[in-house]
Amino acid sequence: MADTYEKEADRFRTPQRSRWAMRDTAALFRRMACNRAAANPTRLTITLSLLIDVTQRWCQQHGYRAVAGMGGMTLQRGDEPVVVAGVDDTLLWDGERITVAPRDAVSARGVAI
Repeated sequence: MADTYEKEADRFRTPQRSRWAMRDTAALFRRMACNRAAANPTRLTITLSLLIDVTQRWCQQHGYRAVAGMGGMTLQRGDEPVVVAGVDDTLLWDGERITVAPRDAVSARGVAI
């Protein structure tokens, strides 16, 4: 009897569960895509679809503190001058510091010109 009741009740709960599952799946996919974009330790391109905390964690790996603001990020390490990066700029790590290559300065292959 309990099995029959659960099967009947499942018919009414399934649409809501599938919506939650689709929402959760989309969120996980977005997180995976953003983490993939940040997989390269020497470069990261800031896009509107990139999650803010992914950029912050990438900068933190190199000892920088990143703060998101209107239209971009500000990065700073210790007493160094503030680095400002906007959407479509590429952050480059040369082993010592992070520099910003504007979108125009990066070739189609992703190499700074």
